[in-house]
Amino acid sequence: MTGGVSRTLAGRQILLVLAASVLAVAGALAPDRAPVARAASDGLEVTTATTYTVVPVGHVVRVALVLTARNNKPNVTAGGIVTKYFYEGARLAIQSAARNVRATTGGFPLMATTRAADGYQILEVRFRASLFYHQSTTVQLAFDLPGGAPRSLSDIRVGTAFATFVAWAFGDSGSVRVVVPPGFDAGVTGSDVVKTTSNGASVFRASAIADVGNWYLVVNADRRSALTNDRIDLTGGEHIVVRAWPEDTTWRKQVSDLLTRGLPKLVEEIGLPWPLAGDLPVVEVHTPLLEGYAGQYVPAEQRIEISEDLDDHTIIHEASHAWFNGALFAGRWIGEGLADTFAARTLDGLGIGDRTPGAVSPTHPAAVRLVDWVHPGRITDAPTEAREQYGYDASWTVVSAIVADVGLDGMQRVFRAAQAHQIAYVGALTPETVGGANDWRRFLDLLDELGHSARSDELFRTWVVDDAQAATLDQRATARAAYADLIDVGGGWKPPFYVRGPMSDWDFATATTRIAEARTFLDRKLEIEAGAGLLQLPVSPDLQSAYETAYDSFHLANQRADQEDASLHALVTATRAVDAPRAPFVALGLIGTTPELALAAARIAFTNGSPFAADQAAAVTALIDGAVEVGRGRLVGAIVVLVAAVVLLVIAILLLRRRGRRRRERAAGGAPAVLAAAAGASFAGGAGEPPYATLADQSARPLDPDGTAAGSAPPEPVPASDPAGADDATEPPPAARGDAS
Repeated sequence: MTGGVSRTLAGRQILLVLAASVLAVAGALAPDRAPVARAASDGLEVTTATTYTVVPVGHVVRVALVLTARNNKPNVTAGGIVTKYFYEGARLAIQSAARNVRATTGGFPLMATTRAADGYQILEVRFRASLFYHQSTTVQLAFDLPGGAPRSLSDIRVGTAFATFVAWAFGDSGSVRVVVPPGFDAGVTGSDVVKTTSNGASVFRASAIADVGNWYLVVNADRRSALTNDRIDLTGGEHIVVRAWPEDTTWRKQVSDLLTRGLPKLVEEIGLPWPLAGDLPVVEVHTPLLEGYAGQYVPAEQRIEISEDLDDHTIIHEASHAWFNGALFAGRWIGEGLADTFAARTLDGLGIGDRTPGAVSPTHPAAVRLVDWVHPGRITDAPTEAREQYGYDASWTVVSAIVADVGLDGMQRVFRAAQAHQIAYVGALTPETVGGANDWRRFLDLLDELGHSARSDELFRTWVVDDAQAATLDQRATARAAYADLIDVGGGWKPPFYVRGPMSDWDFATATTRIAEARTFLDRKLEIEAGAGLLQLPVSPDLQSAYETAYDSFHLANQRADQEDASLHALVTATRAVDAPRAPFVALGLIGTTPELALAAARIAFTNGSPFAADQAAAVTALIDGAVEVGRGRLVGAIVVLVAAVVLLVIAILLLRRRGRRRRERAAGGAPAVLAAAAGASFAGGAGEPPYATLADQSARPLDPDGTAAGSAPPEPVPASDPAGADDATEPPPAARGDAS
């Protein structure tokens, strides 16, 4: 007070340490923050030092807050009147979950009251004494943040295995300290802090916080060793470990029971073996930590995280991600659509189903082409939430329609081929393995080729692809029509990889060119079949094999067709030659040969695909064509042989006659001289006479019965002991003996 009589016009005031507006941010990782703390007229400065301590046994977070208040609003003197401003208390915005609020100063209890506001509570603390200009006071505040029960509306959870809450800063400025007990793996998100350890406890600190209204810290602490460890070992090789909060027996039982009954049915529906070799942990997670989702499958760690908010469809949905993840099909919409569809089918099989996607339209304001539907990371605003809801409903709508169209057997064929990375366009042999991810293109190919889908193309155009990709689908439709026609023309001959490869790669320009090449080859095949049909012969299976195994080109197949053509032409020519009427000389020339058997051998060689069939057939033709000359040669040879035989016979007769004459002459005496004279006379023809002329004349003379010439004297008998007969002691041939008798 100054002057004489003074009055204090500024009586009792309590300034609200709140901002004009409160920031309330939606989303688990952007939680409600402390309202901005400022004195209404910058007269009261409030500084705080806050400590949050997690107490798992008590299922609570203890909050201790040291508040220092200083009156910076000066006295005002006007017209001899001194106006003094003083404060009897302060107000703070604290968490709406705060309970057991207490305030003291130097051990003296203070009055502390709370009232609810939108997203927080207003805590009003009365100072022990009024606070005048330049005066300060310190108040110790304490309250509890009790952990909410599972599935409660509270965002706070404090248990023996898990704890989570949001820390605020208070006042105009201050510091925050968070203590998590030993054994917990603690992490934080939000504002910057420094982490240290003290006696095994994790300590997070932030000091000199000036922007109190925008400061927050989300604290998450796990103690995995305290989670339940309930094993489920099923007969199909599924090994599940349910890891629940010990306090949440409802979640633990419901998840265990559903997986025990549902997994075998899910395996049956999908048609693939359980894909995991080890245990699959299924872990209970506080709902906000899933960033707006009800559950998630973590492929890298082979772990399922399920929200505490129990939902049967979500549980089976996440279990199905053991198959339906990027390893089987790339593309978020495919995996989520399959997971939703087969989870619903599984629940239907258990009698607890009747789950369907929400009503959705491709013209919805939040609609997105499903190829562009990607994970946003977190759901933090209404547009993201709407887009995510559309993506899930649209994916489920498309996939459920595909499954209804293809059928369970067709889908299982698709799954098996996708798991083995087999080509969709199957040929005659074992399906080839193709590289790259099983994206939406391969998914569509498998649905069309193995699932024989009638609706997939339409569904993809309506929901999945963008305009540029729709144009590619037009090219695909044209190529697939040509490919189907090629199969029809082939008559059971499967297209080779030379054609199927570019179809699988969606290289439709190359595929179309190669389909035309294949059609040209099949035209040759039809001509060969027609030619073989005229001969009543089947076409060699080697020609079909050469076509179906063409990999880089049709070069080898065309070589095989050339061989077949040549063989057929040779067989036709040989068949005509064998069937033609045979002239005498041909028949004579073919004596001792079997052209019919040779032709039959050539036909068998053609049927067996022998490369020598043409040569064998040509040899038959050559045999018949050369039979004329062979026949003529054989006739001439026969004549020559006959003439030679006659000549030899004549000579033999003459020789026998001479021998007989000699014997007669010897018997008459002087035989040698007479014989010699006779011989000389017989072979001493005139000049130019051919030899054997006299023999010819003599042979023309009639013979007496004893073999001598007519009119000649009979020879004298020769005694057996005649020495002259001994000179010619050789035994006469049988014919000579006959003559002698």
